[in-house]
Amino acid sequence: MFIYSLHIALPQSPFGFLGPSGVSTRLKHASFLRCLLCGFLLASCSAPLPYVSKPSGQEEARRNFTARSLNDAALKQFLISAGQSLPNQDQAWDFETLSLVSTFFNPDMAVSEAHWREAMAESGVLLSSKSPQLDFLMEHHSVTEPIRPRPWSWGIGFEFVLPDADRVAAKTQLATVQVTLARLEVASSSWRGRSALRAAWIDYFIAQDRAVLVEQQLALSRAHLLQIRQRVDSGLQGRGDLQAAQDWVQIVEIEHAEIQRALQRQQAHLRALIFLPPSETALPHLQGWDWQALMEKVFNLREDVLQDLALTHRLDLRGAEARYAVADAKLRLEVAQQYPEISLKPGYEWDQGDHRLKLGLGLPIALPGAHKAAVERASSERDTQGQLLLATQEQVLQESTRAHKDCLVASDKLKDVKRAQTLSERARDQVKLSIRLGEADPIQAFEAELKVMHAKMQKLEAQRDLQQKMARLEDVLQQPLMLISVRGAP
Repeated sequence: MFIYSLHIALPQSPFGFLGPSGVSTRLKHASFLRCLLCGFLLASCSAPLPYVSKPSGQEEARRNFTARSLNDAALKQFLISAGQSLPNQDQAWDFETLSLVSTFFNPDMAVSEAHWREAMAESGVLLSSKSPQLDFLMEHHSVTEPIRPRPWSWGIGFEFVLPDADRVAAKTQLATVQVTLARLEVASSSWRGRSALRAAWIDYFIAQDRAVLVEQQLALSRAHLLQIRQRVDSGLQGRGDLQAAQDWVQIVEIEHAEIQRALQRQQAHLRALIFLPPSETALPHLQGWDWQALMEKVFNLREDVLQDLALTHRLDLRGAEARYAVADAKLRLEVAQQYPEISLKPGYEWDQGDHRLKLGLGLPIALPGAHKAAVERASSERDTQGQLLLATQEQVLQESTRAHKDCLVASDKLKDVKRAQTLSERARDQVKLSIRLGEADPIQAFEAELKVMHAKMQKLEAQRDLQQKMARLEDVLQQPLMLISVRGAP
């Protein structure tokens, strides 16, 4: 791209563009016209890009959102490109497929990808070399002499900046790592969406299991109320026991209603995290994780493999590395800019009928130490980013070890709760046997069943805690647990 400028030296005499003889200074010389025409032809070789107005597309985005569904053709193509396929109507959706759906519709992904394209455009500007400059020169001499009979002289000149290897290398490094940093933000947006969806996924299945348990408890309480009513009618128990049983049924009914509302909220939350419109009220049939198989992987993870996974896949650590590389490239560029850029200036000049070819050499010289502050600032910034990188690496190692330990502790707690449930079931069976043998009151069966229900609810909470701890470990490693090989890093 040629950039041209027109330099005109105005006359110092009060006659303006008229010489002392009053003769108009019209452009009479064909040589200057040829130079002017040549310059404009060169300048027009690269036409400027026009401004194009573009609306925000808000109305179109609203229409697209309301029309969004799981049967979207573009979604199907996206799943196929990712090695997945849209499940049939009678098939269950697994988490990985649903996570891809969330990634496809996630608006944060579109924002991150726009920043990525912006970073690539900025890298193109950074790597573009300085364009040659085209200058037109017109000078008017207010005083004419025998050796200078005409008041005008004109010319044309170019300026080419010679490439500097150090500057080019520093700019290339800076542009590369800036694009890498933008790509990491795209990956971070994807993982944040997956993490939020996984948390909602866990809560949804726990809410389903809790709803089943409360329904069983409600059925048991109603059966107990019927039994108490029969015993009261037979005179075996008083009215106070009947009122207590009725109050207990009402309490369980309130809890059942709240559990149903919580399940509906979890359904809506899960639907929102796959970015479906509110009109899509029905969720597809979902297939739960095999948590036992995942837990076996976690148990068999060696500490060295755990640390390698964290150091390899953690996006914040890779981002810290990229920011350190950006600071290093900026320092390298500031050091290179201490030295002047050399430019060649060929040109042509017509002066008093003489035709001259000119060749100049540009070498701007800065004052000593003028760029020292900028270099020191860039060096300090690199040191800061280096310390942040080391701190992030240490944090990653500590978090990976702690998250793994938390999974093992939660697993041990679940084992204890399961043993407590087994003991409560044995006690219930023993009560039932005593009732059949006539050694215990039949009313004791209800109390034994309530203890079993309580143990099941505790086991459900322990399972939820373990699943959340495993989800935390996956977030710390930023690698799906099902893809991890226990023999080494994948």
